[in-house]
Amino acid sequence: MNITLRYGLAALAAGLALVAGPASAGPRIVDCDAGDSLQKAIDAGAGSAKPIEIQLSGNCYEDIRITRDNVRIVGGYDATIIGDTRLYAAHNVNLQDVKLTGPGEGIRIVNGRTRLTRVHFAQNETTGISVRQSGMAVLRDCIIEENGEGGVIVDNASAIIGGSTIERNGGEGIFVTNNGFLSFDGGSVTDHDYGSGIIAANGSAIAVSDAAVNGNSPVGIALYMGSSGTVANTDAGANAAIGVDLETNSSLEFFEGGINANGLYGAYVKSHSTLNLYTVPVQYNLAHGIVVESDGALFARGDTHIQYNMAGDEVQIECRDEESSIELEGSVIVIPWPDECTGF
Repeated sequence: MNITLRYGLAALAAGLALVAGPASAGPRIVDCDAGDSLQKAIDAGAGSAKPIEIQLSGNCYEDIRITRDNVRIVGGYDATIIGDTRLYAAHNVNLQDVKLTGPGEGIRIVNGRTRLTRVHFAQNETTGISVRQSGMAVLRDCIIEENGEGGVIVDNASAIIGGSTIERNGGEGIFVTNNGFLSFDGGSVTDHDYGSGIIAANGSAIAVSDAAVNGNSPVGIALYMGSSGTVANTDAGANAAIGVDLETNSSLEFFEGGINANGLYGAYVKSHSTLNLYTVPVQYNLAHGIVVESDGALFARGDTHIQYNMAGDEVQIECRDEESSIELEGSVIVIPWPDECTGF
């Protein structure tokens, strides 16, 4: 190889190294206890579409704003953001092993897509997490607890939550509204003394499976104002008043699991709403097992048992008007049988 070619190849290699340098630089290291700023590390990638990864440690006392795509923040055992975190129209944002706490919301996601893994939302002044305006959040193995006004809000947006614990928040555990969508699988929504467990309203939809929705006040699972959902292998029990509440043109299909030991009714179906039960025990509720009212409808199938509820008149299913109806398959057990309810 002649000298000219050798120097030409060397110059080309140097130029390629300069071009490729930022992509191969590795993760940025941010130690807030040492005075580093997480926001400055995020802003350092402004104007670029290249992915950035930040390894975070320490207590970060700052409000965080993420407006660019392809950001990954990975924390250690002590990584905590003490402030208000917001994402605006940012896609492919990943947070992992970080605690979010402090004034305002833990995190707000607006018109973006975010994945949250083993994130701990605790003691935020308002809500743990809110997803709004066509945003989407995927949560896995998260803890959302003791936030001042509620655990999760999904407003005209979507949330997919798996293996997560939502408990002891100051308002509802999960509130889905304005055509929002919730998928909740393999976790718990429990012990909300000042709010229901899961509420869907204003044309929203939920899909809940393999979950516990217990100890909430007043309701475990509620669908209002044209909302719909499916619940499978889930326990909606020991809530202060009602296990399942359906009102104003809403509908729910409930497969297996149970609706037991609630403080008033197992289920309340009202105002043109419909409840379908498939192999669901409705037992030991402190008043009626199920109340159907104002053109409500109940369908019960499979190995559904509605018994041992403790209404003073011993009526397990109460139909409160002639417009309401029930249909029970032959395999369903109701003791005593609800003679006053009409069929369809």
